[in-house]
Amino acid sequence: MSVWDWLGRWVPGSKPTVPIFYDESYRLPLSGIESTVGIEPRGVDFTTWYLLEKGVVRAQDVHRPLPVSYAELARVHDAEYLESLGRPETLARIFAADPSEVPVDTLLSNVRLVCGGTLGAARLALARRGPVVNMAGGFHHAAPGRGGGFCAVNDIAVALAALHADGFDGQAVVLDLDAHPPDGTAECLAGQERAWIGSLSGSDWGALPLEVDETRVPEGTGDSDYLALLEGLLARMPRPDVAFVIAGGDVLAGDRFGRVGLTLDGARRRDMALAHALRGVPSVWLPGGGYHAESWKVFAGSVLVLAGKGSRRITARYDPLSARYQRISRLLTQEGTPLEESLTLEDLEGSLGLGGALQPRVLGYYTAQALEYTLFRYGLLSHVERLGYSRLRVEVGSTGAGDRIKVLGRTGGQEHLLVDCVVERRPVAGEPFLFVNWLSLRHPRARFSERRPQLPGQDVPGLGLSREATEMLLLMAKRIGLAGVAFRPMWFHLAALARFRFRFADPLRQGRFEAMVRDLSSHPMLEMTRAVVDGRVLLNGQPYSWEPDDMVSRLEPAAADVEVIAAERERCRFTVDGAS
Repeated sequence: MSVWDWLGRWVPGSKPTVPIFYDESYRLPLSGIESTVGIEPRGVDFTTWYLLEKGVVRAQDVHRPLPVSYAELARVHDAEYLESLGRPETLARIFAADPSEVPVDTLLSNVRLVCGGTLGAARLALARRGPVVNMAGGFHHAAPGRGGGFCAVNDIAVALAALHADGFDGQAVVLDLDAHPPDGTAECLAGQERAWIGSLSGSDWGALPLEVDETRVPEGTGDSDYLALLEGLLARMPRPDVAFVIAGGDVLAGDRFGRVGLTLDGARRRDMALAHALRGVPSVWLPGGGYHAESWKVFAGSVLVLAGKGSRRITARYDPLSARYQRISRLLTQEGTPLEESLTLEDLEGSLGLGGALQPRVLGYYTAQALEYTLFRYGLLSHVERLGYSRLRVEVGSTGAGDRIKVLGRTGGQEHLLVDCVVERRPVAGEPFLFVNWLSLRHPRARFSERRPQLPGQDVPGLGLSREATEMLLLMAKRIGLAGVAFRPMWFHLAALARFRFRFADPLRQGRFEAMVRDLSSHPMLEMTRAVVDGRVLLNGQPYSWEPDDMVSRLEPAAADVEVIAAERERCRFTVDGAS
C-alpha cells in the first residue's frame, strides 16, 4: 500500500492506527546466532505476530519495505567499506558468525531491506505527522567506514540523508534508548547542526563527540532511577521536526549484553514518556538490540503504547511461535487443504497387487507432498533457502526404527541431507505419543568453530530450527490424536536445550535433572556435556552417568508430581570433578 493510499484511510481523531514496516525476510539468515550469541532470531517475527494476532495492528497497516539502493547507502558510508560488505569475512565479524555460514547476498539483502523499512517509515511519518514503526532496525553501531555489534549499515543516518535529499531541512532528533551507546550514529551525523542525539546507555564504548547528549546509566539501574534520567534527557531535547526512537529491548534486567535493570513495566513506562514527549511529531520507532528471552515483549509494548493500548499486558505464558503455528493449522483446515492426501489410484492399484507399492505415508497419514506443502505454508522452506540451499524436496519412507522424513537441498553443485527425522507411535507412561527416535537438523554449508563448537552427536552444525521442528511435531501429534511428542535425549545438552518445552516423564528423573541444571548452570553447556561424557560429574560425591530417559511435551497439561520432583531435586547435589 502506498503512502497516499494509507493517508486516504486515516481520519484525524479516529482510533489510533500504527503503520508498521515488516517483511518475513527481516529474520537474519544466520543459523548459529541463537546458540552462540544469545540473540533470538525470531524476535522481530514474535513481535509482529503478536501484534497482528491480538488486533493491535491490522493487516492493512503492514507495509512491505523496499531495499535501499547503494546510491542511498553511499550518502553515508564510504565506498571502500560498502565494497568490503561483499566479503563473508566482513559480515562474519559484524554478526559474530563464522564466514562459512554467511550467505552474503541474502544477508546483504536483509540489511538493505531493513534499512529501506526505516527510510519508508521516515517518509510516511513526515506525511502523516505521527509515529510509524519499523519492526527491525536501529543499527546505531555502524559508522561511515565500519560496522560492528550486528550493525552493518546505519539505517537512521541513511534515512535522514535521504530525507535531506528529498528537501527536508528541519530539526532531527535521535533518541537512542538502547542499552549501548550510539557510537556509529554519532560519527555518521557529526557536523550536522540540525541533528541532535540523546542517549541513555548502560555501558561505555569510549568517548563520544561532545555534541551527543549521552548519559551513562549505572549498572543495574531500576525503573524509577532510569525514568528520572529519561525525564532529564527529554527536558534537554530540542523540539524536533522528525524523530528517530530506538526503543531498545536490551534494557531488561538479566539481558545478556545490556547492563540496565528495567522490568517490562519500566520499559513500558519509558515508552509512554517518549510517546508523550513526541506527541504530534513525525517519529520512526525502531527496536534496536535485545538479548533476553522477553526482549520481543519490550518492542511489542512500544507499539501497544503508540496504539493507545499501553495498559495491556502480555500474558507471561504466551508463546508467539506456537500461537502462529496453531493459527496456520486452523487456516489450512478452513481452506479445505488437509495435510493428508486421499488414497490415490497408485495406492489402490498397489493394494490390489496391480501396480507399484503403496505410496509411503508417515505414521500412516502424511505423504511426502503433504509434508512439503506444510513446510512451505509454515515458511520453513523459504527460510532454509535463505541459508543457501535450493531445489528443496521431501522424501518419506520406513526404517526398522519407524517412519523416516528427509528434507534434501542443493548447494555447491551437490544435494545434501538437511533434515533427517525418524518417528513412530509409542506409549509413554501409558499414553500414546509421537515418539522421535531421531532428529537431525543439518547445515552442511556451515562449519564448526571456536564460537560454534561441535557438540557430541553432531557431524555438521545445525539449522537453528529446533523450536520450529518441535511445534511442527506437536501439530502432527494433535492431528492424529496423540497425547504429544516424546523423545529420549542421549546427551545432557539435548535435554538442557529441550527443558523449556519438555520434561522427563519420570518425576524422580525430572527432579535429578532439575538439580543438575541448577548446580551446573554456571558452566558452559559444551563443557558440561563433555564432563558428563568423560565421567567427571558427581552426584552427591559419587560418579554420575547420564540417564537416557523419556522426555515428553504434552498437548494438554497434566498434573505433575511436584512434591516428588522437589524432594528429589533437594536430595541431589551435582559437582564437577576438577572444576574450579
